[in-house]
Amino acid sequence: MTLYYKQTPKIVKIKNLPQHINEEVVIRGWIHHIRHQGKLIFIIIRDGSGFVQCVAKKGNLKSEESFSQLTKLSREAALALKGIVKKDPRAPYMGIEIQITDIVKLFHPSSGTIELEIQPDSGPDVLLNKRHLVIRGERTSKILFFRAEALKTFRRFFENDSFVEVTPPTIVQTQVEGGSTLFKLKYFNEDAYLTQSSQLYLETAIFAFEKVYCILPSYRAEKSRTRRHLTEYTHLEAEMAFFDFDDLLILLEELITTVTNTLAEHPIVKELNPDFQKLEKPFRRISYSDAIDLLNKLEIPNEHGKPFEWGDDITEKPERMLVDHIGRPTFLTHFPKSMKPFYMKINDENPEVTNSADLLLPHLGEVIGSSQREDDYNTLLKRIREEGLNPEPYYWYLDLRKYGSVPHAGFGLGVERYIQWILNLDHIRETCLYPRLINRATP
Repeated sequence: MTLYYKQTPKIVKIKNLPQHINEEVVIRGWIHHIRHQGKLIFIIIRDGSGFVQCVAKKGNLKSEESFSQLTKLSREAALALKGIVKKDPRAPYMGIEIQITDIVKLFHPSSGTIELEIQPDSGPDVLLNKRHLVIRGERTSKILFFRAEALKTFRRFFENDSFVEVTPPTIVQTQVEGGSTLFKLKYFNEDAYLTQSSQLYLETAIFAFEKVYCILPSYRAEKSRTRRHLTEYTHLEAEMAFFDFDDLLILLEELITTVTNTLAEHPIVKELNPDFQKLEKPFRRISYSDAIDLLNKLEIPNEHGKPFEWGDDITEKPERMLVDHIGRPTFLTHFPKSMKPFYMKINDENPEVTNSADLLLPHLGEVIGSSQREDDYNTLLKRIREEGLNPEPYYWYLDLRKYGSVPHAGFGLGVERYIQWILNLDHIRETCLYPRLINRATP
């Protein structure tokens, strides 16, 4: 039997069942859970849009054979069921259940051994090895569904602010964030890399569209084993022409508050992070120099267990302790020139620091890196050489400063880190379909 959308009664997605109370419908999906209780069979069905309880009562089905067939099914059997939609406040999920009247089609009965694949006490390695099965679970599917909603909300913000989405290449021959974190590959007869950031290409597009963004993978060969690091992550990046440093921070503040306060109303946030509080502007701003002083005042040591000195990297733990002490989203600004890439603009008043800012979020740390970009040709060329880089591969990037250069700025946001923060997840590996970690590139 073939199922068509014109079938009578029509196929209805689970999320739309409240619109069909007391109607006979067909749903199709997978058995998420099944329980036998005398002459009753309780079945939880999922179809990608939600979960619903279905009840089969012996004598209510079209035939004894249909009931008998249901008794033999196990979790993950794929089927289409016909039944009447009923309100029942006792029913899990939506307070709705389906009273089954027939099996329309059994697509696959399932092997009946999925319980052997994943146990309630399975450790992280087992769960990652079986990720293809884990994503069917309620918690993981909710997180991945919310991820999709978050991306939609970010895109909506950009569309409402006249940004144009572009798709730069991810195989590149120029570095953005330093050579130590590049994944190198052979591109036919030449050396190439997996991109660390789409920023340089996005900058080329502002001269055509003024404000652009992309949501693409970036890759960092960082040997980090922290709860917030992935080797492949989804990078939301944007570049804006005619922007100075203050314009940049104002935009970031508006982006994060608008998107976050919209998503805060989502049922999944309310379920997984019920204590989440909406954001208020303005965010705190603290310079790198003042942050060093504050860390020492709080007696928070650097990564070597010593007091911080100017020029030290503020690594993950002290960074998180700093923002947790402040207690609200914080822009950490004006990092030393020696710590930042060649493209960041040097501050006019203090040539030792850059017009740069990281956005730190409580309980997580950095989620956005940003800066005003250097818009002068000679200064940029000098900075490239100071970094020990060959200017030749950057000829096209330098050309931008020859033809109609303007003040401009941009940023990159780690999507997985943002989702980890707003859902209060313990580890970043929960936030993506198949996480790539220092010791994992499978499945």
